[in-house]
Amino acid sequence: MSYTPSSNDLIAISPMLILCGVALLSLVVQFLIPKEEDSKPLWVLSVLGILGAMYALYHTTNSPGYGKFFGSQISISPLTVWLSGIYLIAGLITLLIAPPFLAQHKTLFPEFFPLVLFCLSGMMFLTSGYDFIVIFVGLEILSLSLYVMIGMARTSVSSLESAMKYFLLGTFSSGFMLLGIAFLYGGSGTTNLDGALRGLFLKGYESNFSKLGFGLFLVGVSFKAALVPFHSWTPDVYEGAQTPITGFMASAGKASALGLFIVLFNHIPVGEIGNSWKYLMGVIALVSMTWGNIVALKQDNLKRMLAYSSISHAGYIVAGITCGAGLEALYYLFSYSLLNLAAFAIISYLEQGKHEVTVNGIAHLSGEHPLTALSLSIIFLSFAGFPPLIGFWTKLFLLQKIAESDLLFNRILLFGAVANSCVAFYYYMKITIQSYMKQETGSVAGVRDLPAMPTLGFLVFLLSVFFAAGWLFFQPGALL
Repeated sequence: MSYTPSSNDLIAISPMLILCGVALLSLVVQFLIPKEEDSKPLWVLSVLGILGAMYALYHTTNSPGYGKFFGSQISISPLTVWLSGIYLIAGLITLLIAPPFLAQHKTLFPEFFPLVLFCLSGMMFLTSGYDFIVIFVGLEILSLSLYVMIGMARTSVSSLESAMKYFLLGTFSSGFMLLGIAFLYGGSGTTNLDGALRGLFLKGYESNFSKLGFGLFLVGVSFKAALVPFHSWTPDVYEGAQTPITGFMASAGKASALGLFIVLFNHIPVGEIGNSWKYLMGVIALVSMTWGNIVALKQDNLKRMLAYSSISHAGYIVAGITCGAGLEALYYLFSYSLLNLAAFAIISYLEQGKHEVTVNGIAHLSGEHPLTALSLSIIFLSFAGFPPLIGFWTKLFLLQKIAESDLLFNRILLFGAVANSCVAFYYYMKITIQSYMKQETGSVAGVRDLPAMPTLGFLVFLLSVFFAAGWLFFQPGALL
């Protein structure tokens, strides 16, 4: 086997190479900028880098096309292309939204831009890797970038606490995954995705190694996806990090972890062993959606509410993945990522670097800021699955896939998902009730000097239109 990469190998990872190259260029350019506070050149360079990566990603579908590259270390498939597209769209929207709000906190450091690009490249390697070593390297690139981004508000105790907690969570996750890879290699003699998972069906102690290794690896991924019981500090991280960073982490970061679940379950060999992993992760998914929704009921802080909500949504998606939902789970991920970005963008706008946005604080928001209240209501009602908003269709397609089987376990997951959707409807609906049905004005809604932000307004408007009518032209069949 030749260890020299071919032109097709390099073209296959060209989106990641563009992101890393532009990130390294940004680190050099920042020293050439006359004013340290002038971030526009870095912003332009980063946006162009993401657009270039998008073009390269589209180009890879035609040349070199789908297949395995770098000696079956990298896989390019419709699934990995769409997952990479989700990350790039989330990164682009973050770069369009985040800088003004970070500037309000005086934390718009030049390092922010290359960190976003490095993070995106790590996510793409994470789900495009066809070898557990490549997947682990992608995870570390992603994690290290997020650690620094979360702790960028160096004068904020809550930001530093969030960075430390996320670092510890990431350390546990990496430890479990690395130990799992070691056992998978011991059971199969390879770290290649298909070869290592095929070891689950071997006889004797080698199979035990593979089972233990895959279990440990799934624990590590569950930390990243914030599934119960591996979720403990996730709400604290969401609350303490700066809101635009939280939005990026809740959209692209969450999508990468759940996207890895889709990739892994696509490669589990069919049979009794495969069913045992389905039952294990299905139980975790059911507990996650239940616990996340129950705790979210009593949250007043919107960021903590969305944190527990993200745990429940991860449960829905994993439940679908274990029941064979590929397209439907991917569709859910795409819509959910955009919903998170829009929600945290509006929360950032309402905070203005000074306020904590609470449920009571947005009382009578429609009277003071009607367009903001309308967008916020569309977003949260879509989270709840209110028809005909896109959140309704994402859940409908996912639940239909779960209901296709007559297995008792699928029926239990289906009932649990429907019941939890009813529970979630209560706390999501509180946002609309507070905004439109309260006479007294809350502390956040009463702020009348909110500045005009045309870029943010236009983006939120486009996203709101997509949430309201996107299902008419964008359905799971359009993805793959």
